[in-house]
Amino acid sequence: MQIRQMLLLHVQGHSNRTIAEELSISRNTINKYIAKLKALELDQSKIESMDDKQVADLFVPEEERPVEERKNRLYDYFPEVLKQSKQVGFTYQAMWESYRTEHEDHYGYTQFLEHYHRWNAKNEPTLKLHHRAGEKVMVDYAGKKLCWIKRETAEVQDAEVFVACLPASGYVFVQASESQRKEDFIQSVISCLNYFGGVPEVIVCDNLKSAVDKASKYEAVANRTFRDMAMYYGAVLNPTRPHRPKDKALVERMVDLVYEQIYFKMRGEIYHSLHALNERLRELTDQLNDRKLSLLECSRRDLFLSLDYPKLKTLPPQQYAMKVYQRAKVQKNSHVFLSTDKHYYSVPYRYIGKHVVIHYSDRLVEVYHNNERIASHRRIRIKSGYTSKANHLASHHQKYLSWKPEYFIGKASMIGPHTRDYIKRLFTQPGHIEAKYKSAMGIIHLKRQYPPQRIEKAAMLAKIHPISSYQRLHDILAKGLDQYPDLFANETQRPDIPTHDNIRGSHYYN
Repeated sequence: MQIRQMLLLHVQGHSNRTIAEELSISRNTINKYIAKLKALELDQSKIESMDDKQVADLFVPEEERPVEERKNRLYDYFPEVLKQSKQVGFTYQAMWESYRTEHEDHYGYTQFLEHYHRWNAKNEPTLKLHHRAGEKVMVDYAGKKLCWIKRETAEVQDAEVFVACLPASGYVFVQASESQRKEDFIQSVISCLNYFGGVPEVIVCDNLKSAVDKASKYEAVANRTFRDMAMYYGAVLNPTRPHRPKDKALVERMVDLVYEQIYFKMRGEIYHSLHALNERLRELTDQLNDRKLSLLECSRRDLFLSLDYPKLKTLPPQQYAMKVYQRAKVQKNSHVFLSTDKHYYSVPYRYIGKHVVIHYSDRLVEVYHNNERIASHRRIRIKSGYTSKANHLASHHQKYLSWKPEYFIGKASMIGPHTRDYIKRLFTQPGHIEAKYKSAMGIIHLKRQYPPQRIEKAAMLAKIHPISSYQRLHDILAKGLDQYPDLFANETQRPDIPTHDNIRGSHYYN
């Protein structure tokens, strides 16, 4: 273009000095180009019939042509470099060495890279997207971490920095967390929605493992906890395509802005807790949102209040309690094992051997079979402990767990008052409670062999002995001692040992 303009001004009669001033080109360069035009005897019409490359080639000095040829040979090699860059183990160093062995007049490694990156510059067209107010929130993690120091041990703790923004207004939210684990990520998203005071239609996130189970260019699969959280708030998840940061370009730009407006102000500052770090981040985030935008004469907060906030959906009355999911098999004792807490929870015994899914939050543990909830418990974090409900167990197990002294005393009352008193005395004497339960059950089961009247008489007779036991009562009934009428003639003066023909009297020793 400058050559054509130079020729036009020359034809119009302007001096070389005037042409140099008009085109901001050295006068010596103008003199050289005009001399070339005169030597080639080119007029205006011939110059106009040539394309730009032909015109430029006319004025490339002969001494510079080998330089151009050397450069052209280098650029002809670049398609092969681009092709090989997709191979595993590719390095620019290896490609440069291959190029160097083929060309004696090769470029050095630094110039090789400089020319290649110019040749492979991504000058693709971009599209300016106009985001609807309240439609999306874009979330990401900053690449650079912050840190805080434990006061007790002086140990440095790294903190991940979560960044979110609403594209329509550019309203920003920043929060630090211990990690990018699923629990921390979802809690950061919840805190972000609370900060906005509403819920957008779509949550756009990266393909980090805390959010996505299966990445895909077309249909990424978010993990179950993240989907459950989005459903609770009435939002749709839209993970970006793998390795496509432009899908959430605005939040990528906001990360750079956080570096400039927040990180830089925090340099040299020391924090002794994650809470203190987040308080400082909240303060600087508010300052960022309140800073006036030079082109719009308003702040991001002003734009948020006028554009996004009226379009956001209302937050639920209670904050989402994050759930985690675990598969398990119901054991023979009618319990499932929650490995996180190493604790057992009961389910109805008819599901023994079935595979179930445990949904658990900070406060609640729920067990589902075929999408039907079969058990619900308050979460207990006692290792190797059991949390059980009696109605989940088989009937004979329920009866065993219901064993208490009152249970057996009540059963004995149905036989008679002497049996009841005998079992009461059983539970007051020393001994292990489980052994007493067995003895009491044996006494009650005597009614399967003997009528209640005989058991009552036997209990009356057995009370003479200071120790209550099943075996004593059983022996009295088995030997028929309860059927001797004289044993109960004078209950208040009866001897300690009943009289019968086999007992020797005191006269025997005279």
